[in-house]
Amino acid sequence: MVNIGLLGAVSVGKTTLLRLFVLYVKKNKIDSIDGGKSCTVIKHDFSGEAVLNPDASDKETKTIHPNRVIFKEDDTGKNHTLFAPGGDRSRAVVRMGIITISRIAKQIVAVFACDRPIEEQFEFFNDVRYFPKEIYVCFNKFDLIEVEDKDAYLNEIQEKVNDFFTKRKIIVREFYRTCAETNEEYTSYNDNAAKMMLQIAVENLN
Repeated sequence: MVNIGLLGAVSVGKTTLLRLFVLYVKKNKIDSIDGGKSCTVIKHDFSGEAVLNPDASDKETKTIHPNRVIFKEDDTGKNHTLFAPGGDRSRAVVRMGIITISRIAKQIVAVFACDRPIEEQFEFFNDVRYFPKEIYVCFNKFDLIEVEDKDAYLNEIQEKVNDFFTKRKIIVREFYRTCAETNEEYTSYNDNAAKMMLQIAVENLN
């Protein structure tokens, strides 16, 4: 069993990534992506979400307690757990969730949102004390990058992120570029989101 923790600042899309993975598994789309295989969602718990403004038409939520997805590889019978704690470090209960997941997760995915300055998001990771020696990085919200050459822009950001973790003596094993919101124009980036979580689980069984 592999425990995978998705860590990142507020509103980088950690919970949306989990929800997309559940959708891919339940609709059997996980089988058809590159490196995919048949899986089953055993349990998912998104009860950690709180609505910030219940009266608003577009209800914004914030993760208070870590959200969780447990899934099984159908061919091996191996179970894996995905965790996504909140990103609001000012709340003690959220901060405790971040600390807990950073300790119990065998693999960590550092999630960054592509639609806002990367330097601001480094502040979250400066407060995380427990990191494995090797991690993964996910650049989410690829669809919201406003510059024309999105890949060139992300190449620059990727270098900054790599330098940030290198200074902490942390190796980034792989970078993923994702779009967690289902979008026909960015289907390959939707696929990347699901592929990321399955691939990390399968690669780290031993």
